[in-house]
Parts: sequence; structure tokens; C-alpha cells
Amino acid sequence: MTKYVITILGFLVALLLLLFWVGGDAYLTLNSSATSGILAFGEIQFSWQAVIVAAVVGTLGLIGIWSLFLWLWRLPRRVKSGVGLRRRNRALDAMEEALLAGAEGDVKKARKKAEVARNLIGSTELGRVISALSAEASGDRDVAVEHYQAMLESDKTRATGQRGLAQNMLATGDLPGAIEQSREAYIANPDARWAFDTLFKAEVANHQWIDAEETLGTGEQRKHVEKNIARRRRAVLNTAEADRLHDEGRNREGLELAVKAATLAPEFAPATALAAKLYKLEGDPKAASKLIEKSWSQAAHPALALSFLDLLDGADDKTRDKRLAALVKQAPDHHETKILLAEDHLRRGDAVQAWAILSPLLRQEEAPSSRLCVLAAQSEERLNNPTDARLWLQRAATAPREADWSDLDPSGESFDYTPQDWRRLVFSFGDTGELIHPRFDSRAPLRLPGVADIAEAVEEEEENLAIANNQPNESGAAPVKGQDLADRLDSLLDRPKG
Repeated sequence: MTKYVITILGFLVALLLLLFWVGGDAYLTLNSSATSGILAFGEIQFSWQAVIVAAVVGTLGLIGIWSLFLWLWRLPRRVKSGVGLRRRNRALDAMEEALLAGAEGDVKKARKKAEVARNLIGSTELGRVISALSAEASGDRDVAVEHYQAMLESDKTRATGQRGLAQNMLATGDLPGAIEQSREAYIANPDARWAFDTLFKAEVANHQWIDAEETLGTGEQRKHVEKNIARRRRAVLNTAEADRLHDEGRNREGLELAVKAATLAPEFAPATALAAKLYKLEGDPKAASKLIEKSWSQAAHPALALSFLDLLDGADDKTRDKRLAALVKQAPDHHETKILLAEDHLRRGDAVQAWAILSPLLRQEEAPSSRLCVLAAQSEERLNNPTDARLWLQRAATAPREADWSDLDPSGESFDYTPQDWRRLVFSFGDTGELIHPRFDSRAPLRLPGVADIAEAVEEEEENLAIANNQPNESGAAPVKGQDLADRLDSLLDRPKG
């Protein structure tokens, strides 16, 4: 406001100075050469000061008249705009209240306010969006789906409708529907990150491993997923498909995919274990050994040790030692390598060397795992220390479990995963590089090899000592040979903890 006052005052000062400079002695004379008619008049004189003032007043008058004309010309439009602005503000208020009511879970209020907003907005498309969002926020999924379905009729809201439908279908288990909507949207808009995420999740949830890998490749090209994450996800998808093909008896096709997965992610033990198994079935144990050695250097895992030992069945000691040395060389200081060596020494009957390897491991761990405790019991039993062996077996019953070992059946198949397990692995291993163990997470029974044999040997040794000394055993009763300790220990080991 101040600047306008200053401008007006400045103009008036300039005008006064001009009038003062012109003075009152200067005149403007007008005369006419006409001799008759309206244009015939005598000489007229005007003061220049009066002329200047009249000119200024006239100019200001013209400006005022023009402004008034423009104001009257624009008045209807301004009135209409004012009404529209008030309507828009009311619509915004209704939209806000609809969304807030939805977030609060007030379904009735959300519907009412969404209807008000839809009527005030005057846009069918925007009204549907508001109605769908408020319904979804309040948990009224059926109504939200109806509005998303209606959005497909308009080009403006088609993508929004596809997104809402796909995500709702994925959440409710309609996987084919989610795949259809998200795939169509991804084809139409390659930059739609949501379409990639929803399509990939739906295909994985539907166990369409090959389709999911194809989608993953497209997403990687379009920068929708990081290269490392894509690599690990692809390894899991290939392994899952290889496992399916193996179950159908199509081992050669499964082998190609399993080797591809193991090459992509050598640290993913299930891929290498499956590839090694299929190599063996195809009569190529040497290739299986090489593959296990490569993976062992990246991430030694007990499943790989079991697979490697299976390959050595029937081999002479010289060949066995040579192959085992080649594997140990890949990761000589790894925990699993030391356990593998200890187990090999126990197999040979060299309990002293086995204990020399196990002893540092037992001291390093504040709470040795049940697996280590069982190995310690085996060593003590073969060193003719039945009392210590019994103590280690009792300790094994309450010792913490090893996640890596929990998915293994020494006499059966490693990583006997269901499709749901593979689905979890796609994201857990794919996104973080962490190898989950579903049976460990579900507290499934843990079966360790050799428990019954050790227990029986310990019972027999203690019975012999008791007979020799003509004394009862530790329980205070007459020694009876049998599987009592083994049965109790197996029962404890198989009991889920929680």
C-alpha cells in the first residue's frame, strides 16, 4: 500500500512543479478560419496551466471509464468463478473428510463424504478415484474393487484402475487376475515400477518360475531392480524350476538350470547341492565335485559336505584323500571345513586327531551347537571315555540348533523345499543374500546322525564297567543294555523348542 501512496504523491509533486515552471503568463490561443456555422468563433485563450490540468483530469477520466467498462465486462465471469471456487473448496473439504474417515475405518462416513465430493467435483474420473481410495482406506475392499473396475472404462484412469485391481487381487489370492492386470499395465507403460513389482510377486506366488525370471530380466533392463538382487533372485528361480523338473523325472533339463543357478550364485548352497545330485544321477561325479569346490570357496555349507561325501562313496582311500584335500584347500579356515576334517578323522578311527580339531571349536563357542556336542560325544566314546560321551550327549539335547544343519537329512535329501519355501527364498536370499532355512524357522524336528549308535556304545561300555566292578550304574539300578539313552535323546532332539 505504501508504494502506491508514494507513487501518487510523487505524481502530484511532479505536476505542481510542471505548473509552477509553466507559470500563469503563458496562454494557448485558439481561433477559427470559418466565417459561418458552428465552427465560426472568435479568438479563445486558455492558460497553459489550465490546459495541463484539464489534460491530466481527462486522461484519468478515460482510464477510469475504461476500467469500469472492463469490470462490468468481466463481472459475470468473476461471479461464476467465485461460485466455482467455493464449490471447489467444498469439494476439497469433502475429499479430505472422505479420506480421513477411510483412514479411521469409518465406512459409513467415508462413503457419504466420497459421494458429496463426487457430486461437487463434477468429474466422473476423479470422483471414482476418491471413492476407491476412501473405500480402500476403510477396508471396504469390495466397493474399492467396483470403483477400480469402473476406472478401466476411461483412458484417463485406466492405469490407476489396473493398479488398484492388481494389488487387491494379489492381496486376496487372485493371482491369475493380478498377473493379467499388472502385465497389461507394464506393457502399456514400461516405466510403471508398481506393475513390475506386482507382476513379479504374483508370478512367484503362483510358482511360475520361468515367467517370473522373464519378468525379472525385463525389470533389470528397465532399472527397476538392482543387478545383484536380480542375480540372486534369478538363481533361486532357476533352482526352483530345476527342482520341479527333477520331481517330474526331467533330470537333464533340471541339471542345466541348476548349474546355471550355481554359476550365478555360488553362495546359494541349494543350487549347488541340487546340481551335484543331478550330475551324479547323470553319471558325471567329477563335474559335481568341481562345482561343489567352487561353491565351497564362496560359502561352505554342511549340505555341500554331505553331497561331496556322497560322491566319494566307493572310492579308495588315496582317491578320497586327494579329493577331500582339494575341497579343504578352497576354505581351510572355515568352520565347516574343520568339522568336515573332524568327521573324516572319526571315520578313519583317529579320534585323537578329531578331538584336536573339535576342541578349539568347542572352546570358541560360548554355547556349542547340538551338532558339535554330538561330534564331541563320538570322539569321547572312541577315546573310551563313556562318562564324558554321555555328558556331551546330554548337553546335545538342550544345545542350540544350527540353522544350516536344520534343513538337512543325512540319510535323505538336502533342502527338501516346498514351492512355498522357494517363494520365500526368492525374496529373502534374492534381496538380502541371506539363506533362510524354513524347517529351522518352523521349529521342525532336527535329526542328527549317529546319536543312537553313540548312546548304545556308551550304555554297553558303562554296563561292562559296572559288571567288572560289580557295581550298579549311575542311575542306581542294575545296568540293562538297550536304547534307553538314545530314545530319550532322540525325543529331546526331535521336540520343537519354543
